[in-house]
Amino acid sequence: MPAQANFSSPENALTVEGARRALYLWLWARRQSGTFTVTPAVEAPEANRWREELLWLGLDWDGEAGAGENPAWLGSLPALEECEPSPWGQWSGRTRVAELRELGVLPEALLHFLSLSNWRPPEAARETLSREELRALWRPEGLLAGPMRFDFELLRRINHAWLQRADPERLVELALPYYRRTGWLPETLTDPVRSWLRKLIRAVLPGLDFLSLLPPRTRLVFDYQPESYLRVPESRAAMEREGAREVLRAFGQRALAESWLRVERYHAIIEEVKRETHWKGRNLHQPIRVMLTGLPFGPDLDELIPLIEQGAELDLPAEVKSCRQRVLEFCSVFV
Repeated sequence: MPAQANFSSPENALTVEGARRALYLWLWARRQSGTFTVTPAVEAPEANRWREELLWLGLDWDGEAGAGENPAWLGSLPALEECEPSPWGQWSGRTRVAELRELGVLPEALLHFLSLSNWRPPEAARETLSREELRALWRPEGLLAGPMRFDFELLRRINHAWLQRADPERLVELALPYYRRTGWLPETLTDPVRSWLRKLIRAVLPGLDFLSLLPPRTRLVFDYQPESYLRVPESRAAMEREGAREVLRAFGQRALAESWLRVERYHAIIEEVKRETHWKGRNLHQPIRVMLTGLPFGPDLDELIPLIEQGAELDLPAEVKSCRQRVLEFCSVFV
């Protein structure tokens, strides 16, 4: 007889433990070509929220049912205890899925994480497991016993991996709500702005764990304020390093002669400054990075410099300052 699974949520909003329960039931039913149903919600808009969140996760259902006789293993799933305190906050099985969605967790990443919260995949499993791959691999026999803790570090790693694989245009659409709150982007994106934003996201993507971090990670492009960056300990340390003023003076004189700083010219200037000052390594590169971006670390300047110059020519609510403007402002503050 085909498997029949039924899910209902005791709360209006879907919690992490509720989502895990729904996922396991969905996988159990689907891999046996069975049915997955949901209990009808009360006729009130807020009562349907958990159903919308199931759909966001990709857990579709075959219809509605008042109840169902679910497998015995479902009753033995342990609670997901609170994670260790971290800068990200504290998370547990009682956390609402909506909070993780707001943080910028992709649905496929959350499904992958939920599957691992109480199940061990085969040794050869890939770094990223899609819904269909989970459907092929998941077995209730692989469920783990004993207390479980919400492993936020695991969620961070999984979401990072899924972000690296995501379609660039999809990332642009997912990023827009976060950017619109900052006021840096217009409500409607023109094709040039959309193309530029796609390249900007790609530049910071290697270090990105959650979508909500996109505005802070790209602030160095949108909101260059040298006086605030010089209060950052790492930036201050780079500027106090031996030879920093000499390097900045030599670089600034040459950069100010360029109305548009091209990557080829940037590298040529670096070589000229190296010959003139005899500084190299971090004593050469970090002060220049601070001058152009405010920080001694971050995305490759070969990617950032064109994005800064292109952004300065776009019609945006927030002015993107050109490299030349940055050098002028930095010198007025630092010198």
